[in-house]
Amino acid sequence: KYTNMKRILLISVVAMMTITSYARKHVAENAVVVADTIYYAADKTTVNNNDQASYYRLLMKQNHGVTQRDVFQDFYMDGTLKAEGEYSFIDLGNDANTVLNGEVTTYYPNGKEKWHGKYMQGKREGYFTLHMREGGIAVVQFKNGKSLHDYFTITHADGTMEKRPIAELKVLM
Repeated sequence: KYTNMKRILLISVVAMMTITSYARKHVAENAVVVADTIYYAADKTTVNNNDQASYYRLLMKQNHGVTQRDVFQDFYMDGTLKAEGEYSFIDLGNDANTVLNGEVTTYYPNGKEKWHGKYMQGKREGYFTLHMREGGIAVVQFKNGKSLHDYFTITHADGTMEKRPIAELKVLM
């Protein structure tokens, strides 16, 4: 009985996380583009045009006054959303130096959500979720940019859970 209840609870949590990710609003809603399109190569350096680019970025401002936020949207070259979120600094020469600040979501080339989490001045903070290609969800907890544990958890599509060493996380990214 206890195992069945635990399994039902885990499946419910995964379902709620999935529903929440579909209900997320895109940052472009009520946002105004404030800069020309920025093109980046696969190594995250800026390139002059879309022939050399791996992805491109739009910078926007959302809201006004005290509630104003600097937001971005990155797109794969076919126009599919690659990433979106808030930032405090964009390095126009090398995107690896960009400082994210606030909620950020990344997407697979097929448009499905990949990563979602919050950054504080460029460092990961709180729980990050990774929607895995085979349907499971991985969760990692960060504090000040570092994983709080030497493991992360995966809830598979069938409801089973497992812990994996944090070193394996890069393979899933």
